Amino acid sequence: MLSSTIAQAQQADVVLAVGTITDDAYPGREAAGNGLGDMILTEVVNKLGAGGEAEWCAGRVVEWRRIDEVIKEQKFQQSKYADPTTAIKKLGTEAPDFLIGGRITFGGGKANWTIETRTNPGGDLVDSFSGFSDDDAFLDEAARIAEHVLDKLCPGPWTVSGGGARIKVSGTVVKLSEPFEVVGKFPGGTSAFVYTPTSRSGGTVEYGLAGGGFSGAGKGTYTIGPSGDGSTLTIKQTTKGCINGVPGSCKTNSEVLTLTPVSR
Repeated sequence: MLSSTIAQAQQADVVLAVGTITDDAYPGREAAGNGLGDMILTEVVNKLGAGGEAEWCAGRVVEWRRIDEVIKEQKFQQSKYADPTTAIKKLGTEAPDFLIGGRITFGGGKANWTIETRTNPGGDLVDSFSGFSDDDAFLDEAARIAEHVLDKLCPGPWTVSGGGARIKVSGTVVKLSEPFEVVGKFPGGTSAFVYTPTSRSGGTVEYGLAGGGFSGAGKGTYTIGPSGDGSTLTIKQTTKGCINGVPGSCKTNSEVLTLTPVSR
């Protein structure tokens, strides 16, 4: 079950980085930790890219293991020793939301690894994943590790359920960071809700309704947040709408929707 920390990140873009993977300096495998880290980073980038297995995930990867080198270069570029006409004004040093790290050890012809995902800053553990392979095949584990990490941090698509007084809403959402639409059904008609995110935590919603010889429309705002169970999210929306041509029909409505990640 996902933690509420991960659920909060699922609302929009997730910024990831690969940190330190330690090893036990086993003879012939002294650079195993760095090697596995490089392969995990490559696999995550490939899976998030266009045509990748996780391209639906609003995830980004930043370089973090060489952050000290980046900071030193940034300071040099801004110093008196750099040509101000050609110096880089700012280097990309965006901090990730989550750091992927862990350890790998060798013995008995096997490689045993544990990969941990932690918040950054804070270092709170949000996921731990362990496994093993033949000692000469540990780099092949990178694809499985990357898939596991992305499944945890970006579990979409989502199924939508819930509603309010006399209305039941359903649908599927691929990315919460892009406009999406769900359908509501009520006695005698249907309503189409269109959501436009303006931030990580919510945005605006508009709807049109029809059925039983009438039509109408409305609009309002919505927020997204963890539901409290660690895996689902909740949309809370408040709208005001009117039935066309019916005086005094305007009213304020509130609905609560549940977003449940789809198992892939």
